[in-house]
Amino acid sequence: MRFLSCLFKFFIVLFLLLAILGCQPSTLEEIKKVTEQDTFPIATIKNASVYYSDSGRVTMHILAPIIKNYIHPNEVTILEGDLKGNFYDSIGNVQSIIYAKYAKLDDKNAKLELRKDVKVFNIIDNTEFYSEELVWNRRSHIITSTKFIRIVTPDKIIWGEGFSSDEELKNYEILHPKGELYIDNI
Repeated sequence: MRFLSCLFKFFIVLFLLLAILGCQPSTLEEIKKVTEQDTFPIATIKNASVYYSDSGRVTMHILAPIIKNYIHPNEVTILEGDLKGNFYDSIGNVQSIIYAKYAKLDDKNAKLELRKDVKVFNIIDNTEFYSEELVWNRRSHIITSTKFIRIVTPDKIIWGEGFSSDEELKNYEILHPKGELYIDNI
């Protein structure tokens, strides 16, 4: 009986050694994969409500179902779900509201990308912007899009491909306009 017990232990040790040796990388590519850093987020926040302020005044309020911070391969923050951003003027009134399903904040390159069902409502000018993409370069203070866009103002609807604008979406250019429809005041 003692012999069987020793034989059983021997086979278990042998099995474990073979399993461990079989898991070792054998090529340079496999070694690189094993030693690479993972691409999982370092932090995940659910049902986030984030306020940004400047000199003690709230300038922006972001609501996001999921926020993920990554450091590898790039330092970025990803926001997912039904996103909403309120932007305030100097006395605390909402100036504009932004909706999207996805946002990527790249601080290193000073870019914010909004994607998937992007809507911007400028309350002051009563202007609406719709697209599948909106990219804000904080260094150049320019907002762009390469996708189909539609802009609705009180007197017309404009649509086309591609877009470039200042940060307030007041001085904009549609790169490839497709149409313009004037709305009669009824």
